[in-house]
Amino acid sequence: MKKYLFVFFLVSTYLLAQDTTVSEAFKHSKKEDYSPVRTKYVSYTLLTSYILVQEANKSDPFAQHELGLRYLLGKGFPADTVKAIYWIRKAVDQNLPFANYNYAILLYNGIGVPWNPFDAFYHFKKAADAGLPDAQFAMGIFYTDNLVVNRDYKKAYYYFKSSADAGYEQAKKAINELKRIGFVPTDSMGNDTKVAKNIDLTAPLIDVGWDLDFYNFQKDSATVNDSSIEILSTKDKNDLLKYLGINDSLNVINLSDTTITGIIDYTAKSGSPEALLLKARAIEKGRIYNKDLVMAAAYYLRSLRLGANKAAQYLIKMIQNKLFYNLLKSQVKQNNPDAMYVWAGLTALGLDYQLTNQQALEFLVKASKMNHIPSLLELGLCYYSGQLVKQDKKQAFYYWEMAADLGSIEASVRIAFANILQRTETNTEYRHEENSDLMKDLYTLQKAANQGSVLAQSALAYCYEKGIGFKENKAYAVKLYRLSAQRGSEAAYNSLKRMYDEIRPNDEIFKIYN
Repeated sequence: MKKYLFVFFLVSTYLLAQDTTVSEAFKHSKKEDYSPVRTKYVSYTLLTSYILVQEANKSDPFAQHELGLRYLLGKGFPADTVKAIYWIRKAVDQNLPFANYNYAILLYNGIGVPWNPFDAFYHFKKAADAGLPDAQFAMGIFYTDNLVVNRDYKKAYYYFKSSADAGYEQAKKAINELKRIGFVPTDSMGNDTKVAKNIDLTAPLIDVGWDLDFYNFQKDSATVNDSSIEILSTKDKNDLLKYLGINDSLNVINLSDTTITGIIDYTAKSGSPEALLLKARAIEKGRIYNKDLVMAAAYYLRSLRLGANKAAQYLIKMIQNKLFYNLLKSQVKQNNPDAMYVWAGLTALGLDYQLTNQQALEFLVKASKMNHIPSLLELGLCYYSGQLVKQDKKQAFYYWEMAADLGSIEASVRIAFANILQRTETNTEYRHEENSDLMKDLYTLQKAANQGSVLAQSALAYCYEKGIGFKENKAYAVKLYRLSAQRGSEAAYNSLKRMYDEIRPNDEIFKIYN
């Protein structure tokens, strides 16, 4: 499949990550808090600081764990992550399950220790095998993730079932998700599994709000069908914002138009693949927008470029109708820039062979002269990557700056990220300096990410990963890459997998085969 015109940035959110003891590893979309597990021996929580320290120094693991938590949470002692790790680790060394679980949380989130999901896996497993329901649930998620260990539904079910039997509500929901995709075990161990004939083994197991989830780019979060398009009729516009990848509520975002179309247009302009796909579907169906098949195709292409592969299915179905090409050719003759952009895009994706590559490029050039933003963006990408034309980054910036001047947030994001990549390559000190240009570019990325840009989200992840403008924070980079991947960004997923592979131990259990 030819993809030379529609080129993605190599790697292609928000605010500074905060040091928190809430487990970000297993947070559901409902934003439930997972606080560190406290010991069953509540008497330790009533002890004075002096007595607690005495007991901890006597090697009592429960006291050591409690003391570590107090340092971690700043309760009764000044908050001190170093001392917290020291005492929790002391309890870990004595195989206290609660300590193993909490230490795993710290490892997974890089709090006080280097980010290491593999070591976290071992500690979660120790706590799970000791019967801790929270840890059993965590293990179930690991076996659906396919990043730390191979995906294994039987093992996932076993751990979810153990956790659910102990009353852990999220594990019960996870079991329901397994059943939803057709996994029906005949016993609590997940053995002798009966699999429905129509099971979709690539379907997301857990709601995309889970941080530990696996990704299939045919079923990303930017999915709209004839039933989910009903979100256009939602009475709660904050639900719509959440669906479109916006972090803030309407009372925070300064929108001049708070109608449904205003919200969709705002997020689509910002680079939300969910918004672009939803708008494409609405335009194709004539819902809240005037029906226009060529314009719908243009939005499908733009959504696909940003990772919403579901858009390809709708696009292919649309172009199979011969009347569509009659309409497309007619509008090209009328110099409709959307039509020229669509035909060039279909050629680039290998969905149409009526044009040569050169003719497709000429369509983009012609549409760009009409200030057609999507075409300007594509020409910039062609020059940046050297596809179809001789590589010329100055020319790429020329087209992106034109698009940015016309109000394209995506163009501003691409310029900002390209600046960051270029400057860090030529100036090793740049990433550590309080450089005004760097701060300006980072602000552009943060603002766009908060407005729904998946590209900006991935770019910020890269900055956190490499310590560019921020203190290096691998765990937060992983979080942002995950969010982008869950929204359909395959580039973000590849970056996420790369981060895991870079520190993957040589142990057989951590080898990924599928």
